[in-house]
Amino acid sequence: MDILILICILLLSAPAVSELEVTGIIGESVLLSCDLNSSTAIDTSRLRFYWQDKSGKVLYSFNKGEENQHQGNLYTNRTKAFGSEMSSGNISIKLSQVTLEDKQNVYWAFPTLFDENDKHILELIKVCRATLLVAARFPTPSVTVNKTNMNTTCSTQGGYPQPVVTWTIQDVLLAQNRTLDPWEVQTKRQPDPESGLYTVWSQVNIRENQTVTCHIFNPVLRETVSNTTIVNSNQSINTDPAGDVQEGFSLIIIVVITTVLILFCFGVGGRGYFVYKKRCRASGGTKEVEGKNHQGNGIVETELCTGVGRHQTF
Repeated sequence: MDILILICILLLSAPAVSELEVTGIIGESVLLSCDLNSSTAIDTSRLRFYWQDKSGKVLYSFNKGEENQHQGNLYTNRTKAFGSEMSSGNISIKLSQVTLEDKQNVYWAFPTLFDENDKHILELIKVCRATLLVAARFPTPSVTVNKTNMNTTCSTQGGYPQPVVTWTIQDVLLAQNRTLDPWEVQTKRQPDPESGLYTVWSQVNIRENQTVTCHIFNPVLRETVSNTTIVNSNQSINTDPAGDVQEGFSLIIIVVITTVLILFCFGVGGRGYFVYKKRCRASGGTKEVEGKNHQGNGIVETELCTGVGRHQTF
């Protein structure tokens, strides 16, 4: 009688097919969910179910307490069921170590119940269906500024699938904030030949006094990673061919250098002004003016003793 009641409950409550779309992160685990929606405890010694992909490979099998008697090689040591919850109708499994080979795969669950005489009393065809989308998160991109060419480069790698790259620029002086059009952006997206994960490179032209932000959008995970840099006139950041970032001259250094050059031109090198001491002789009303020129040579000149002194230009 209990078996008949259980059959009726399952027949009335089980949907034709439960369809799910799940997202798995490469290298992590994902849940393929399925519930028989039974309000009466199920005797697991009379339960058989298995999960199969669209190519016919078996992910997981459970046959009256025995697991994975017919498992495909692709899924060896990668699947696990929830034994303590099977009696309540939970025949979900966990698929570990998600890979790119799993992308866009479709999985079905096939459960069967037996009576005391080991005869089928209920067989539900494809009660659950799950389509697996595969993704990998992109790290926060690095952003570098080249003041020589007046452009900004954004790069990141190790994500999946191919991302959408956008740039926003805020002009401080003009108080404008806009998203750049595709024709203003140079972007390359290249999958790694071994891992299949993407490397992304993007570049835009810039001006002084702008705040520039690079956005990397993952269409499967529906998430965006961004990074921002500020371009101003007081500091320049240049990236050399080796990728090293070098700080430019600050305004203070420029002022110091300019001051030294001025002192050199008007006090040390070239044509300079020198003050000479003078001695007035009593005889003849003349004076001797002596000193050194910029080459260190001694100079003695005579002139009339008038005034208190003079400057000689060389």
